[in-house]
Amino acid sequence: MIPIYSPRSESEAAVIISLMQAYGIAFLMQGAAFSSIYPGPVSNSLNAQTLMVDEDHVQLATQLIQPFIDG
Repeated sequence: MIPIYSPRSESEAAVIISLMQAYGIAFLMQGAAFSSIYPGPVSNSLNAQTLMVDEDHVQLATQLIQPFIDG
């Protein structure tokens, strides 16, 4: 899996997850389970989520999330 993007919010992560699922892209949102724990420690290194996609889907996934990257 290749890391390609770190969402800025839970809602952004939800939209990105929906896009990956809709296009059948093999992905993992690393840190998603830990970042949802509340209350808990707040640390960017621990709470950050990272979208990781299968090597074969990097190009398509990057195209799909380009509006988030540019925004």
